Amino acid sequence: MPLQPGEVPLPGTAVTLRVATPVGPISVVGEIVSADAERWAVRRRDGEIADVSVASIEASRVVPPGRSATTSAREIQQIAAFGWRAVETARLGDWLLRASGGFTQRANSALALGDPGVELDRALDLVGDWYAERELPARLMHIDGVSPDELSGRLRGRGWQASDDDHLMTGEIAHALRAMPNAVADAVRSGLELRVADAPDDAWYACYRDTGRQITEASRQVLQTHPAVVFASLCDGDRAAAIARAAVDARWAGLFAVAVAPQRRRHGLGAAVTLAALKEAARRGGRHAYLQVETTNLAAVELYYRLNFRVHHDYRYWTSASSK
Repeated sequence: MPLQPGEVPLPGTAVTLRVATPVGPISVVGEIVSADAERWAVRRRDGEIADVSVASIEASRVVPPGRSATTSAREIQQIAAFGWRAVETARLGDWLLRASGGFTQRANSALALGDPGVELDRALDLVGDWYAERELPARLMHIDGVSPDELSGRLRGRGWQASDDDHLMTGEIAHALRAMPNAVADAVRSGLELRVADAPDDAWYACYRDTGRQITEASRQVLQTHPAVVFASLCDGDRAAAIARAAVDARWAGLFAVAVAPQRRRHGLGAAVTLAALKEAARRGGRHAYLQVETTNLAAVELYYRLNFRVHHDYRYWTSASSK
């Protein structure tokens, strides 16, 4: 959609511009950082900021958001449930109950999408009973704009406790790969070996364990049970310096288990292994990507922002105080 003469786009607007220069017109494509009547600052897909004089703009239009931004939170959460598959599942109306021996909150929580098919208090009783039978805490995943409006109040009234919010971020894989085109090559030039496989090896698991995760039969099943899963690692000999997992479902790639060995952090390896996993996911049909990150993990949020991911929606886990 063309911008009108004199129109000043809001920050966050994606634009494509034809800009006059002494050597001829150039294209500037990216996201508005700031704009006024005289100058626009545009963050390109590669992260560079272009300072554009309004007087030099020959043509401009707003770029419509891609599927990663326009897909509903409900659909993305349904896809994410396929990307991180619980060992055991059951249905309660539209809700999905998941259990995996306690391995991760996502794989051991009721995904509260839509109508549970029974009165809400009855649904919470049934959720509690289902997890009690498996000797797990009763836990529910509440998604902003998707879970029933009155659910938070009911949970709070029952004494359930909420975790900190998590972001679900989305982006187009092509835009992520364009953001840091040399990251993987730079990691390899530094002496690390890139490994991409359908199953994690011992080095991958050792790095994952260093993040505080226990490797159990349930965790192996959650990580590996998927028809189109990618495990990427950057290795120094027999040790992995950084790892990531990507799972492809219906043109969507879910990014999970990104970890960097403590002694190898702050060297760009998180970005490199993320891009390696996404590149392989794209080869297998992924076009759009999603990931989950704690809102308090500011360094990770900033990294994903630089890779052209944006916050799509937030969610949190509620856990029954009586079952903790």
